[in-house]
Amino acid sequence: MKKKFIQIIVCIGMLLTAFSTIGIPFASADDPAEPSQPIPFPGSSGVTIFIDLQWTCSDVNLTYDVYLGTENPPPLVVVNQSETIFEPDRLLLNTTYYWQIVARNSQQESTVGPIWSFVTADNQPPLKPKVLDGATAAGPGIPLDFSTVAADPEGDPVYYQWDWGDGNMSEWFGPYEFGEHTQTTYQWAQNGSYDIKVRSKDIEGKQSDWSSAYHITIASQIQMSNCKPGYLYLRFFTFDKTYGYIYSLDLLGMSLIIGTGGMVVDATASDSVHTVIFQMKNRFMEDQQWNATSNNLTGNFYEGYFILNDGLYETTAAAYDGSGRLIDRATRQYVIYYEWKFVVLKQLLGLS
Repeated sequence: MKKKFIQIIVCIGMLLTAFSTIGIPFASADDPAEPSQPIPFPGSSGVTIFIDLQWTCSDVNLTYDVYLGTENPPPLVVVNQSETIFEPDRLLLNTTYYWQIVARNSQQESTVGPIWSFVTADNQPPLKPKVLDGATAAGPGIPLDFSTVAADPEGDPVYYQWDWGDGNMSEWFGPYEFGEHTQTTYQWAQNGSYDIKVRSKDIEGKQSDWSSAYHITIASQIQMSNCKPGYLYLRFFTFDKTYGYIYSLDLLGMSLIIGTGGMVVDATASDSVHTVIFQMKNRFMEDQQWNATSNNLTGNFYEGYFILNDGLYETTAAAYDGSGRLIDRATRQYVIYYEWKFVVLKQLLGLS
């Protein structure tokens, strides 16, 4: 009997030694701490419908059951999540919500938190938009693009209306999806200074304030220096002069250029112009068209050089700003070009 008792004691000692090495499973004697410090604060109003629910708990290694809804007590929406933040789907406007957190430890011991509540915000108008992009100077009759965007607090689609500063307002354009940039086109008929404004509204009709003014000046941005109707131009090698005025050419709205070694079109432009593209288009042969690009040469002077066949041409100088936007265009409808022929020159100069 004594021997058997000694064996039992030895076995117990061996078990204690083993448990001291691998650890004895621990059963919690305390329930988890109560969830606290909720966001939004209990009783809050005007809460965004995109709110993320947050809370804290002083214990670690817990999981949480989340209850959320418009009823009190709220229904269960998620179980056993480890994060102390919950991202619900979009909530309803102007609605009271109740929510509650249940904390659980690894032994499935739980602590039920209090029921909190908050009220979501009513529908709000979109934020005030702004004119994002557009020319600040251009010629009359030139279509110009302007873009804008406005965020909506509820993420609703948005409409836009433009005030062009000349007594004209656009209709409401849209709807455009949340965060989508929109672009519209307008042209002014008269020279002047104009303040452009834009406003927005959501699909419920809630309107924003007008944007800050975006200023634009409408005036000629480019003028051709030569090819004037009624004038004869002679260009021979280094000789490039206006010879004189011919009444019959002026009646026809034409200019005549006689030269050798090609033709030069000159233009002066405003400080808003960075690039000019000259074009010579044969009025009788549509497949004959030439372009010449000119960047600023000296001050505000630009020129385009062409090697042409004899013919009647429409001459155009298109002015572009630093962002590559077309801001003005100058045109000579009828330009007659003759490559130098001595017989024609003698007749024009009245030589025998």
